[in-house]
Amino acid sequence: MHRLGPSAAVVLIAALDALWATAAADCTCRAQGRQFELGQTACLTTPKGARLAICGMVLNNTSWQFSDALCAVSDVSPPGPSRSAQARRDRASAGAADMRAAFLR
Repeated sequence: MHRLGPSAAVVLIAALDALWATAAADCTCRAQGRQFELGQTACLTTPKGARLAICGMVLNNTSWQFSDALCAVSDVSPPGPSRSAQARRDRASAGAADMRAAFLR
């Protein structure tokens, strides 16, 4: 029977290690139309509200592991007129009302 020498065993182990590292690098989690690498976090919607989740491995499959931490979500109102622009509009409306009242007298 033919036996592998020590150097051949080292080469085989290195090749298997490289193959495993390549396979592990392809593992990603998906959410919101994006891919996330292992260890990355995302804010995902759950029945408990938006929660912070970490991409991890469970039984050789990628899986989101949720924490109890709420996501920091900002509530930004749509841009509207500034206060000075609104004040100018209010003055213009008042002036137009005064002109109509004077005209109707």
